[in-house]
Amino acid sequence: MKIMWGITGAGHLLNESITVLNKLSKKHELTVIFSNAGLEVVKLYGYYKKIEQIISKNPNNKMVFEDDEKYAYPLSGKLTYEKYDLIVISPTTANTVAKIVNGIADNLITNVVAQSGKGQIPLIIVPVDQESGLITTTLPPRINKDICKRCKMCMAKTICPTKAINPPEIDTSKCIRCMKCEDCCLHNAIITNETFELYIRKIDAENTKRLGEIENITTIFNPMDILKDKLLK
Repeated sequence: MKIMWGITGAGHLLNESITVLNKLSKKHELTVIFSNAGLEVVKLYGYYKKIEQIISKNPNNKMVFEDDEKYAYPLSGKLTYEKYDLIVISPTTANTVAKIVNGIADNLITNVVAQSGKGQIPLIIVPVDQESGLITTTLPPRINKDICKRCKMCMAKTICPTKAINPPEIDTSKCIRCMKCEDCCLHNAIITNETFELYIRKIDAENTKRLGEIENITTIFNPMDILKDKLLK
């Protein structure tokens, strides 16, 4: 199958989305597209190199960036004759969902969504704002500046395979989330899986429900459930 996967600017469900991408890469041809915010967040969380590795598995795989497509977003117009079998947007921010349910197509991701309907290509959306109330999400890796001692011989800096550690900062564009730094810091200053509570607004949860009213869209709340889709059997 030929699958297009869109990533928007959400950290929540990002790790799960990339795990599914990796599994799909074993059997399917992938085009991964990013909104500008999506690309920024992927780098912030240290997942960019992982996606590069996934894309490198097949010479027909590719990544497409919003800045390379503006302003006409020609990729969206190619959806039908390039014969994509499935489009997935995961994770999908509340902002993107709001645009979709109001018929707005003003960036790469929302243009692809609009064109998928016109081309009758199955579209799966995984929204991050699902029900109003508190959710727990994971923050990007960081060094706690109040704890970091700026050691002259920093073990974390020495062991980092991508040279992403420069106390008291982590260059997340280089980080591959190997987690080696966290275990070797003598002062426990490096945090790679910090969690945080966010409140989902009612309006965002209501927009998520409205996705189900739009033809051609299937809403899924866990990226892993994409692997159960009948199209992938």
